[in-house]
Amino acid sequence: MSRGRADRRTLRRASAAALSALTLLGLATAPSAAAPAAAAEPHLQSRYVTMPDGVRLAVDVYLPPGTEPGAKLPTVLVTQRYWRARVQPGKPGGTNGTAELWNARGYAYVAADLRGTGASFGTLTSELGADAIADSGSLSDWIAAQPWSNGRVGTTGISYGGDTAMLATALGNHHIAAAAPLSYDFDPYEDLVRPGGLLIEPRLAPYALLLRILDQAGGTTCDTDEATRQVCEHTGLIGLTPRPVDGPDGPALLTAARAEHANNANLVEMAHTGVHRDYQDGPKSWTVGSVGEKTDAIEDGGVPVLTRAGWLDAGTSNGVLSQFTGLSNTQDDWIGPWNHGSGWFADPFQPARPLTEAEHDQLDQRTFAFFDRYVRDGARPDGRRQVHYYTFNEGVWRTTTRWPVPGTHTRRLYLGQGNTLDGRRSEEEGLRSGSDLLRLDPTAGTGEFDRWNTNLNGGKVSYPDRAAVDAKLLGYTTAPLTEDTRVTGNGKVTLDVTGLAGSAEGALHVYLEDVAPDGRVTYLTEGQLAVADRAVSDRGDNPDWRRLRTPRTYAAADAEPLPQGRAQRVVIDLQPVSVLFRAGDRIRLSVAAANPDSFQLLPADGQASYRIGYGGGRASALELPVVG
Repeated sequence: MSRGRADRRTLRRASAAALSALTLLGLATAPSAAAPAAAAEPHLQSRYVTMPDGVRLAVDVYLPPGTEPGAKLPTVLVTQRYWRARVQPGKPGGTNGTAELWNARGYAYVAADLRGTGASFGTLTSELGADAIADSGSLSDWIAAQPWSNGRVGTTGISYGGDTAMLATALGNHHIAAAAPLSYDFDPYEDLVRPGGLLIEPRLAPYALLLRILDQAGGTTCDTDEATRQVCEHTGLIGLTPRPVDGPDGPALLTAARAEHANNANLVEMAHTGVHRDYQDGPKSWTVGSVGEKTDAIEDGGVPVLTRAGWLDAGTSNGVLSQFTGLSNTQDDWIGPWNHGSGWFADPFQPARPLTEAEHDQLDQRTFAFFDRYVRDGARPDGRRQVHYYTFNEGVWRTTTRWPVPGTHTRRLYLGQGNTLDGRRSEEEGLRSGSDLLRLDPTAGTGEFDRWNTNLNGGKVSYPDRAAVDAKLLGYTTAPLTEDTRVTGNGKVTLDVTGLAGSAEGALHVYLEDVAPDGRVTYLTEGQLAVADRAVSDRGDNPDWRRLRTPRTYAAADAEPLPQGRAQRVVIDLQPVSVLFRAGDRIRLSVAAANPDSFQLLPADGQASYRIGYGGGRASALELPVVG
């Protein structure tokens, strides 16, 4: 028998003895009629909540089973672009596993379809637009007014839902007590859709089709054609609709709401027309959905933030570091070996695999603990800011309160004759000046499962041995390293570039790689740049959130074709990484003029050449943040 059961049995015996004594003394009171117990709150309620401008949003409210009237619960708010819940028409909706996890911890869980999506009314005037973000504030006010709320809300979500969760912290809403944006895009232009000014064109087509199906734009459905059927099959949409709200009018209201979505703003159209970062067309712009453009408001609000991203998840790790260096808010930031959404393990030195249940639970527990502190218990932000990061090829986690991490110094490796990479720069140091020819090869890409693919479908990240691809590129490699070398942070490549035929509106791609003693080449990170966007601004004009990035505006007025036959200095930022180069390995920088698997070809006909110079006064170099 357990100690608890024994204690409860003893308590029951003592209570029975006391009642017998009262009866013998004639002091026991007559039993009264028991008051009827109040009915528990419903576990799930689907309903509409009206926004200040009259638009009705479809909302699912999950309360812990057995919630009594008057309970004061902390609340988790998620706003969804891809339907808050999917159901088969005419059948009751299934459970939400995430909601159940939060309910088990004593939280209310509220999931809403963004305006213009799912079962919500309205039209999406811009992806991540101002009106849709403002709705998070109105929903938080509505939650705080409910009899089951303790008045505090935590915003969270993955990917698009993470974007809206973070952008909500700029609203100054006093009910939003914490935010946990996961795998989110800090700056959609630079970190996802147009990194380096280049469109991720091959990756956008299926996403564009998915949005058309979700919004029924032009009458597009899963049954429109084979392409839509394949997208629906891949995303699990076949035979499903958004969940209607409760009540007999729910299906009719769903039909009416979805009729208003056909004219939603199209992100993919904007991606093609919005070449420059200062693009604006009415409410549509790249800056409206950028956290970087809202840093002052986010700091004024003071909402504590927990976030996580994968080193190989598009540019999300760059965004986390921009958040850390550009915002003074209390932060608990994690950058690890994950794909988009943290469903797959992604260390390029190890095989890709799904995360284990224990690994998922560990990630969940961190978010739970963060919300327990600020949303459940109402703690005041303490100003603590830290980044936890994983190092490839070592498997070690470290924590820092500063970035770049203490002990970091820049190691500059110069491109040299014979495709070498070393610390020598000039002829006086034994390095001759010269140049190498780079031709655009439209077949040399990063493969099906690269970092730009996972952000749009949550798939694994897996780079095969790059040796065969490197044979098509221009590569520069060090001698074998004499000691272990740990690189952590944001590297940079400076190239002396002379444009040849077709290069005026071209592009350059650079890859940092590890070459093992057996010749295997492992991808680590990359950078890219539309050469027309090569202009560098004054460092004083670079906002705090871009302090780790080369000062650059990507504005239309600063764009200029690459001149032909005249050398230009071109600076390309590498996506951040943490990796251990082992003694005996070699460091390689590969230079390309295209990545056909993930980026638009510039020029479109795939015909361009360059000369990459080395040595002399304008030496080409790789700069690495080496720790220790």
